[in-house]
Amino acid sequence: MDPQEAEALCRKAVDLIAGGGDAAEAAGLFRSVADAGYAEGMFGLAELTFSGRGVPRDEDSAITLYERAAEAGSIPAAFRLGDIFMSEGERTDPERARRYFQICCDAGFEPAYGRMGDLLFQEGDHRAAAVWYDRAASAGDPVSMFKLGCMYEAGTGVAADPGRSHGMFRRSAESGFPEARFKMASLAYDGSVEGGKPAAFDWYYGCSDSIPVAKFNAATMLLQGDGVPEDKERAFGMYRELAESGDAEAMFQTGRMYLEGEGVGRDPEEGFRRIGEAARMGNPEAAQLVDNLRRRQNTQIVRIDGAEE
Repeated sequence: MDPQEAEALCRKAVDLIAGGGDAAEAAGLFRSVADAGYAEGMFGLAELTFSGRGVPRDEDSAITLYERAAEAGSIPAAFRLGDIFMSEGERTDPERARRYFQICCDAGFEPAYGRMGDLLFQEGDHRAAAVWYDRAASAGDPVSMFKLGCMYEAGTGVAADPGRSHGMFRRSAESGFPEARFKMASLAYDGSVEGGKPAAFDWYYGCSDSIPVAKFNAATMLLQGDGVPEDKERAFGMYRELAESGDAEAMFQTGRMYLEGEGVGRDPEEGFRRIGEAARMGNPEAAQLVDNLRRRQNTQIVRIDGAEE
């Protein structure tokens, strides 16, 4: 088998997997390339073996294949081994992880820069970790930008530098990293970065699908007209989405809004039901209110559904 044929077979196997085709057929293609001594086939077969797609799941055999592929020059295989030995429970072996990540870094494989930073940070070598996070950030990794921002903020491994910290947070946030958007919202809200509360709302809203508390904060700003035009109906809709996903604080807030007719038609029965549900979910304010109402309860008071549970 020549290199061109090996590449064509691997491409066919990848297309099969990506298109939802027969994983067993793809495994057979990778195996034929691996048996011919090509690293690409070993890596592809290792991926399927590790996940159990098309072949029986066998992590030990997969690791052996990854190691063969890495020895044959596969950087993705070396990277995968670094991940396995860094974070796979009983397989954790920082020394081996470092060795494989170093191979990747020496080859200029940019995804390994942040991993090397993580490994060094875990080992307590914060100064060296900052160097690798900086390289990863320069390569465009938003997670490493955020981590480096945290290090500049706290003075961990580097001299504390609010300006550089905020710059890293902003770059990460603009790249779409939710935690960085939340951080920028907090900084804007308290006036540490430009934009003030209107910018804070935009940052909160920008990560609201990923971070529930960001949606809650944005909804509260709308409810109170805090830095943005008051919009109680929109606030109620956001609280309701959170409540339906199991957020006890949002459930309590929607209950209060039903009681008061804020952003939604007044409905005391639904309001009490939601407050009772929030209490059952563990919200302390709701629990206190339910307890107070129980002490005063008589036949004229609407029953609080869920309070007895």
